[in-house]
Amino acid sequence: MCHPPLGLAYLAAVLKKDHDVLILDTLAEGYSEESVVDREVKRYGLSFENIKKRIESFLPDVVGVSCLFSAQTQNVKKICKLAKEIDKKAITVIGGAHPSTLPEEMLEDSNVDFVVIGEGEEKIRKLLEYIENKKDMQLEDMDGIGFRYNGSIKINGRNIYSTNLDTFPFPYWDAFPLERYFFIGAPHGGLTKKAPFLPVITSRGCPFECIFCSVHNLWGRDYRKRSTENVLMELDYLVDRFGVKEILFEDDNLTLDKERAKEIFNGMINKKLEVNWSVPNGIAVQTLDEEMLELMKASGCHHISIGVESGDEYVLKNIIKKPIDLRIVKSVINKAKILGLETTVFFVVGLPGETKRQLKNTFLLAEDLGADNVNFFFATPLPGTRLLKVCKEKELIKGDLDFTRLKSDYPVFATEAYSIDELKSVVFRERIKLYFLYALKNPQKFVRELWHKVLSDPKYFVRFILRYQKIKND
Repeated sequence: MCHPPLGLAYLAAVLKKDHDVLILDTLAEGYSEESVVDREVKRYGLSFENIKKRIESFLPDVVGVSCLFSAQTQNVKKICKLAKEIDKKAITVIGGAHPSTLPEEMLEDSNVDFVVIGEGEEKIRKLLEYIENKKDMQLEDMDGIGFRYNGSIKINGRNIYSTNLDTFPFPYWDAFPLERYFFIGAPHGGLTKKAPFLPVITSRGCPFECIFCSVHNLWGRDYRKRSTENVLMELDYLVDRFGVKEILFEDDNLTLDKERAKEIFNGMINKKLEVNWSVPNGIAVQTLDEEMLELMKASGCHHISIGVESGDEYVLKNIIKKPIDLRIVKSVINKAKILGLETTVFFVVGLPGETKRQLKNTFLLAEDLGADNVNFFFATPLPGTRLLKVCKEKELIKGDLDFTRLKSDYPVFATEAYSIDELKSVVFRERIKLYFLYALKNPQKFVRELWHKVLSDPKYFVRFILRYQKIKND
C-alpha cells in the first residue's frame, strides 16, 4: 500500500499559513527501494541515508514524524535520531495512533521531544506557537501533549476534540508528490478504477467497542461529522484543482448517520461530479438497505467493503462485541451484486476464546456469501485495545510485545484452539479454497484480474506458489 497520507495533509493545511512546511513521504519517494530487516521483515521506502540528506537540505527547526502503525515505532525513533544528529537544536514531534496510545513509551527515547496525542490539528498549531514564544502559555495547560520536564515525562490529558470539523481547512495536497501515488497505483484497498484518486474523510470517532480496534485512541468515541455542504465543497475542490476521478472515503462510519449519507450521495448526483468512489476502510452493513445501495451506486460507488468480522453469532456478540445481525449480510451482498457493486468482506480470525467450530462457521459464511473478495485478518493485539488486555489476562501473550511484528497478516499469539503454525495453515488453506471457488464461478474475470496482478507485481505468482507448497508440506 502506498496511500496519500490524509492526516499529514490536514496538518500541512493548518500550518502552512504561518510556517514553511515541507512534507517528505519516504514511502512514495522511495517506493522501489527495498532492504531486508530480518528473515521475516522487509523495509520499503527511502533509506535512512537519503532521509538524512533530505532533512539536511531543508534544515527544519521542527521535525514532525507520523507513526500510524505500531510496527513503525523503531523507524520513527530512528528518524528523530537522524534529525538530532543533523542539528541538536532541532525539535522533534511525533503523533499518530501508536504515540497517542503509548506516549510515555515514545518519550523514553531522548530523541523524541514532544508527542501530540489524538486529533492533531489544533494541538500542533498551539505547540508551534509555544515553541516560537508567540503566545504566553505553559505546556502544562495544553491539551493532549506529552513532553519531558526536569527529567520526568509529563502527559497532559486529551479530553478536547473538535466539535466542528468544518472549521478545518481542506487537506493541502499540493505539498505531496501526487503523481507518484498515481503512478504506483497501490492505494488503501488497492481497488481503485481510475486515477487521479485521493482520500476524503467526512467524520471522526467511533461509538462502537470492537475488541481489536484502536481508532478511539486517535479520534475518540464520540461520532463527529462534517456538514453535507462542507463535504460537497471539498469534492468540488478535488475535482477542479486536481482532476480527481476517484474518491476513497476513509470514514470508519460513513453511513452511520443514514440521512446525512443520503444527502451527500444525492448532492454528488445533483452536481454530476462523475467520480468513482469506494470505502476501503469498511462500511457498517446494518446501514445498507436497498435505497442506500441504489444511491451509492448512482453517485459513483463501484466497490463496498464490509467488516463482518466473524461468521459465528456468539463470537460477534460475546468476544468481538460488534452489533451485527448475520442474517442481513447475505441479502446486502446480493443486492450489491444486482446493482453491479463489487464487494469485499473482512473477517478477523484467531481470537481468544474462539473455538475450531466457531472458526469453521466463519469459513462457511465466507464461502456462502459469494463476495468478490474475502480478506482474513489475524487478531492483532494493538496497544490500547481490549484484545491486548484479554490476551494478557489469559496469558496468551507473555512479556513485552514486539511492536515490529504487529501486523494483521501474521498471527502473534496462539489461541486456546490453535498454535500459531496451525492457525496460519488453516487460514491459508481456506484462502486457497476461496481463491479457486471464485475462479470457478468467475473464470474470465479471474484470469483478467490475475493477469493484471502479475503484470503489476511479477513476483506475486512465484510467492504464492512457494507459500502454497510450504503450507501443503507442513
